[in-house]
Amino acid sequence: MTSRDFMQSRHGRQRGVALLTALLLMLAVLMTGIAAARAAIASARVAGHERDRMLALHGAMAGLRDAEHDIEGGQDPGSPRAVALAHADPAAFADGCRGGAPFGGLCRHAAGEDIHASLADPEGPGIVLGAFSGVTMPTGGALAAQAPRYLIELMPSSPDTLLYRITALGFGSVETTQAAVQAYYRKVLPPSAPAPGTGASPGAEPGAPDLPGGPDAPAAPAT
Repeated sequence: MTSRDFMQSRHGRQRGVALLTALLLMLAVLMTGIAAARAAIASARVAGHERDRMLALHGAMAGLRDAEHDIEGGQDPGSPRAVALAHADPAAFADGCRGGAPFGGLCRHAAGEDIHASLADPEGPGIVLGAFSGVTMPTGGALAAQAPRYLIELMPSSPDTLLYRITALGFGSVETTQAAVQAYYRKVLPPSAPAPGTGASPGAEPGAPDLPGGPDAPAAPAT
């Protein structure tokens, strides 16, 4: 082998090593780019899921506020529903929250009952936001898939207060994204109001029967 042939062979090997090095560097850059793209896509998905979750949570909170408005009388404070909620009429609250109109969504408290399942059921007794308050909420597209809904439970109450438990369900931009919240609503009765479910006349002392002729009637003669 002449010196010229040796030099050509050496240059050929160097070009081969340079080409291999360039290919390895390009492969490394390509893999780095793919990893960065995957990380960006994953971050975008996480951000989208978090946005959807917050949308559902805000919807559930709106459902809570709407239920509070319903308890306070809604659009018609003189309606039978408003009167029943104002005095906790036991007849208005049904097992399974399936009372007839206008008492839909009013539940008799039962230990162990899965109220969330009733609320999540599209055909269930849940009250859609605005049904008794007139409030509207835009839905569809990037907004919530549907309006939130709620149920109101009558809880054991003291003689001077009413206690309700509200459970509300909100939705994200897809119906499978849901958030449920629960809160207690305590309502203090005025001094002249009857105790919940007693039907006593205002001002009457519990357990004290009314005497014929009123408090100024003469006492019966002793025998």
